[in-house]
Amino acid sequence: MNENKEMFDNEESGFDIIGGYSDYKRHSPWWIWATIAAVVFIVIIFIVVRVSVNRGISEVNAVVYSSEETTPTNVWFNNIDASLPSFIDVSETAIDSVDLKILTPYNVIPELHLGKIDTSDTDILFAALAADIRRDNGKIVGAFVHEGEPHSWGLSKRGYCAIFDDAITLGVADNSPLFEQATEQGGSFFRQYPSVDNGKMVPNNPENLSFRRALCAYDGKVCVIVSTNRVLMNDFSTALVKLGVKNAIFLVGSTEDGWYRAEDGSVTRLGKKYAKNNPNINYLVFRAQ
Repeated sequence: MNENKEMFDNEESGFDIIGGYSDYKRHSPWWIWATIAAVVFIVIIFIVVRVSVNRGISEVNAVVYSSEETTPTNVWFNNIDASLPSFIDVSETAIDSVDLKILTPYNVIPELHLGKIDTSDTDILFAALAADIRRDNGKIVGAFVHEGEPHSWGLSKRGYCAIFDDAITLGVADNSPLFEQATEQGGSFFRQYPSVDNGKMVPNNPENLSFRRALCAYDGKVCVIVSTNRVLMNDFSTALVKLGVKNAIFLVGSTEDGWYRAEDGSVTRLGKKYAKNNPNINYLVFRAQ
């Protein structure tokens, strides 16, 4: 038996090198090996590129999916009831140790008012401070659009409210296309602390006791719910969840400016009248149709 043949036959490889490996190597042209090496190199590069592309596509799809998952479905409210006049319905309840007053507007036009407000305007059925004002420079906190004109940018607060075509919506989201839509279509938009997100309480850090106010989606309507006793933010939000509120964002509370008008024209104040002359002061308003 040929010694080279016996030494270099490779049964595990699935083929025999006729005449022995040493004979093949000795008589094979160099360019064959160069070609084999080049083909192997090209195959390796192709595999690496293909894996990278597939990984990139997967990451892009994950981002798109995540974006779609976090985009809220906005429900727009106008609380229209042809059998009723334009008015604010007032009811009271208590959840645990939180006393609540529920102010539900009917047949009204929601507005985001910028600047001082005329308290003698009898068409205004409800008004309360909306976005916060910075104490150091008097500017609006968070993204703010008034009738198509942006006045402030930023994402310091995840709660939002938007007003378009006499309808209002609210929710909680890091990013909302409603800000850009407001600038393009003449709408209004502001941000505030979130309170309730899809039926779940949103925790907040402040631990002081104060009178609380929130714009709420409740019982298929938009309303404002206030606490008539001083409570923690988280206790207030928990009470809203137990009441059945779907979504809610805080409004400026404490004893700051706000009021509502009864059917007989009498005014009930929620806080003291705003005395400073700040052009950035702003109100959420419900105006009679």
